[in-house]
Amino acid sequence: MPNTRRPLNRLARVVGGLIALMLAMLPAAAGFPQGEKAAQPGAAGVGPGVSAIRQAKNVAIITIHGDIDPRRVMAVSVQRRIKQAADAGADAIVFDIHTNGGEVSSVLEICEAIKASPVQNTIGWVNTRAISGGALIALACRELVTNDPGVIGDAMPVMIDPSGNFRGGVQGDALRKILPPLVASLIDSARRYNRTFGGYIRDEYLLQAIVANDVELWWVKNKETGQEMAIDRAEFAMLFPDQAPSGPARLAGGASQGMTPRTPGSSPGSATEGVPQGSEQLAEAAKSTSHQMGASPDRPKLSAADAGKWENLGRITDGTVAAIFNPDDLLYFNLAANPTTSKGGREELVPIRTEGDIKKFLGADNIIRYDITWSEKMVEFLNNPWVRGILIVLFLVSLFIEMSHPGVILPGIVALMSLIALLAPPFIIGMAHWWEIAAIFAGLILLGIEAFVVPGFGVTGFLGIVLLFGGLVATFVPGGNVFPDTPQGKSDMLKGLTTLVLALFTAGAAIWGIARHFGSLPMLNRLVLKNTPPDEGADEMIAAMDMGLGHDLRPGDTGVTLTPMRPAGRVQVKDRVVDAVADLGFLDAGMPIRVTSVTGMRIGIEAAPPGPASQATRPGGAEA
Repeated sequence: MPNTRRPLNRLARVVGGLIALMLAMLPAAAGFPQGEKAAQPGAAGVGPGVSAIRQAKNVAIITIHGDIDPRRVMAVSVQRRIKQAADAGADAIVFDIHTNGGEVSSVLEICEAIKASPVQNTIGWVNTRAISGGALIALACRELVTNDPGVIGDAMPVMIDPSGNFRGGVQGDALRKILPPLVASLIDSARRYNRTFGGYIRDEYLLQAIVANDVELWWVKNKETGQEMAIDRAEFAMLFPDQAPSGPARLAGGASQGMTPRTPGSSPGSATEGVPQGSEQLAEAAKSTSHQMGASPDRPKLSAADAGKWENLGRITDGTVAAIFNPDDLLYFNLAANPTTSKGGREELVPIRTEGDIKKFLGADNIIRYDITWSEKMVEFLNNPWVRGILIVLFLVSLFIEMSHPGVILPGIVALMSLIALLAPPFIIGMAHWWEIAAIFAGLILLGIEAFVVPGFGVTGFLGIVLLFGGLVATFVPGGNVFPDTPQGKSDMLKGLTTLVLALFTAGAAIWGIARHFGSLPMLNRLVLKNTPPDEGADEMIAAMDMGLGHDLRPGDTGVTLTPMRPAGRVQVKDRVVDAVADLGFLDAGMPIRVTSVTGMRIGIEAAPPGPASQATRPGGAEA
């Protein structure tokens, strides 16, 4: 008897080794290699030249490239990737930012996600553009670094028309609703940073100059403590009564963004705690009780007794443009955490250009980049208004073909797939809610009842149209994320209405053309039923038939079907051949029928019991 124990023992050892290897690989397969966690704030033993509060072993890079779309695709994607990086064991998350900003609520949603991240070691990497909403996102991170060239700032709210073109700055009541959450986000970002690093380092007045173009500021330094901060015109007059508040402003800005700039020297707005005096825009924003931040507890309190204790380092902004910072400005105003070098006695910023620079900056061992996925790009593509308009046209045309020729199947499948492509992406990203989808399907059901069950056009059809198109328009507006009476809310609604109206006109033209030339169109002519009428005389009668609806017909007239009614087809009533629709169910060719309704657009019929009346109108039949 052969000895099988030795081969079995070898097999067991091999299997055991494979299991052990797989178990050892599981942590790495889940994300970053597992090992010692990164040093926490205040920990000792970190690498040379790397701050203990910044040190990280495993670093995730999340890209934010391109415009921040109003359909929340980028916002949802960033939230997903933050969670994915945290679950994978990241000790730091670097947000690789190259964007001109975008829709306000999506930007704020990203800022909130960053601040609520389970990984608190977050770095905003300006690589190489963080304009408008991109600036708020970069500043929402715990620290900020920049490439060179790099630019950040100019986050004034502006208006964009449905076609995506710039229309000018937001003004009036709309500005008072949009500006407060932007100011609150920036002030919150500054105070989080200052609490983390133990001092008034990021100046709140300076950051507010990013979102308003009528802020006039100066940069000053305490001669004793070295404290640097921004002051407004009233504080300048108090600290430097003998100096004229003039001189060139350091920061360039984006007046082209369109908000009406305030001419320097015009009457200032009312003084409001927590915002620079002289800015009417920020004073109005501060009046919103829901976003009132109040004076900073860390900002030095100034009084007339401080005159002579501070040095005027120069004018920051002149109140005509919003603030934009280049790499030198970010270093000068204590906003960038880049390493520095000294050249000719002057401190210069060392740009962060590559992942290798990020790795060195954080003292990291491992870096994984998390980009937006192809499926998220597909959702973004399908949520494009023009693409959605094409899908609406395809849905309506396919639905018409299926309803006019039931049982063909293919047009019904195309209509269903078009509807799924219309509703699934906005539902996934939170732009469509269950009630909107329910309204759309309820509208389709009511229209089906109107077409197949209830003769004519009445309340059922009207309600069906209202529910269907009301639900479709609602899917263009991010539910609960945009103020309905703000420019963004109005723009989304107008965009939805414009897309839907254009789609309806296009679909209507296509349906008219298909109905008029159905039998001669390639591929579609195969859907035309070719059944031969029961009697020989039918061919001649059909050839000579009048294609009009036959307004001389009346309910109660009887006849016979010439083609299968599924539910539409042709019937002979009296001596006429007309198009008709079966009110209920399908009818075969050669069946006796009775006219139930006659309108300008439709002749309704139903099955009738065989009798002399129907026999009299059967093709080729003799009169009784």
